[in-house]
Amino acid sequence: MARGRILAVKWGVNPNSSSLGVDVTFLLFGAAALAVATPVIGALIRWRRPAAGKAPGRGAGGGAA
Repeated sequence: MARGRILAVKWGVNPNSSSLGVDVTFLLFGAAALAVATPVIGALIRWRRPAAGKAPGRGAGGGAA
């Protein structure tokens, strides 16, 4: 018996069902991207900001008279 072969693969395109599968896929990938990007952006912001008490222009005493 001859075996069939796959002619094409179309992700999320099924005319017999709704497109909810495509929407859920993009929501999952979007949530994963945000989960990865949020701590990276937070670390970059924290890294670029000078630490408290080490602001330029202040002496060793902290500025209180």
